[in-house]
Amino acid sequence: MAVSFYTQSRKEIAPIWIRIREGSIDAKARTLISVQQDRLVKSKVVLHRITTGEPEHKNILRQKNDFLNVVQIQLDALRREVQSALNKRDGTELIDSKWIKNIVQPTENINLLSANIDAFLDYKKPLVKTNTFRTYTNLKTLINRFEKENSTLLVSGINLKFRDKFLKYLNDNGYSNSTTILYIRILTTILKHAKKRGVKVSDDIDNFKDDLKNKKTLNVYLTLDEIKRIFELKDLTPQESIARDWLVISCNTAQRVGDLLKYDKKDIKLDILTVQQTKNENSFPIRIPLLPQVKDILKKYVGNFPPQLNPNPQVSYVYYNRLIKQVCRKAEINDEVKTLTYQKNNIKEDEVSKVIIKKKWEVVSSHIGRRSFATNYYGKMPTALIQAITGHKTESSFLLYIDRDREVDIENLSAMMLEISKQ
Repeated sequence: MAVSFYTQSRKEIAPIWIRIREGSIDAKARTLISVQQDRLVKSKVVLHRITTGEPEHKNILRQKNDFLNVVQIQLDALRREVQSALNKRDGTELIDSKWIKNIVQPTENINLLSANIDAFLDYKKPLVKTNTFRTYTNLKTLINRFEKENSTLLVSGINLKFRDKFLKYLNDNGYSNSTTILYIRILTTILKHAKKRGVKVSDDIDNFKDDLKNKKTLNVYLTLDEIKRIFELKDLTPQESIARDWLVISCNTAQRVGDLLKYDKKDIKLDILTVQQTKNENSFPIRIPLLPQVKDILKKYVGNFPPQLNPNPQVSYVYYNRLIKQVCRKAEINDEVKTLTYQKNNIKEDEVSKVIIKKKWEVVSSHIGRRSFATNYYGKMPTALIQAITGHKTESSFLLYIDRDREVDIENLSAMMLEISKQ
């Protein structure tokens, strides 16, 4: 029987399907392996061709090829597994899509955490918004990666010891405190859903949310001088250089990391970048003037935006968070900032349980570019114009977002007011 692999999604990173054909038999199923959809040709993974060029670009292609080599190894192993099952079957066994799915996506053990996450996703998909469902699938990706680095997870083993280990894994990989807490809460919901379906779960799940504290970093943004220092920084590794360029672009364009890393040169016309925000997908597109630093970076990449740090967007986000901390440390972004730790559900400053002083580079994350843009231009140009770029729908939500304690350019503001009053 002919065994082939293909993709059918138009997304950049697409799941790989397997197909068995012979005579009247035509069975197919989705595997648990994904790849850039243009890299799978005639059942084979095609590597990027590395030719002469900039060392940074060549290094990026080598890293992408390392990832693609792993995918090819996985496909070869899966092909052998399917061929072996075909050779062992008896004459009465029906070869259909269900048969092949049981091989490539074994679900006979309902105690597997991965199987229960899939069941939860199937249940929730028609009930929640696209962005909420995307958050669920992001957690699934993280759990799969965690399993590969550790061991297969059973629902019964998801206890407080696992929770703490998984929290550390998320923190070590650059996820913010609020994101790690969100993922633990979603995981708790998944486990309770499994319990309703009759799966045995640990009694610890009722205590998963205990001792989780929301940490808020006050007034953390990069000043225009700090952004300039980062922009001019030398002696970076190729990966750090790419992350630095994305960070500078972020500080000049004010978009969330999920939208930032999707920038494409085709969305630029007459030095205006048009962005359709994922979070506000039903709103009008955002139009952003390209500032000089962004233009210089585009020239560096021959009119393109910097390359991705990894073919998998979620992995790229993790690398980006980790690398921009290293970049800011090398740029000596060492001002002291306060991190406030709140008890659960407390939002008043007089109820702060602990104040931690850290260097600014330690608390830098992907959101700092967006916050820096809003704070740096607040008071220097009309708030409505800033909101037109950040996408905040109300001024009240925008004002909660920025650091209003920083010094306003009062001379510039006065000159603007005086000019308006003369009209």
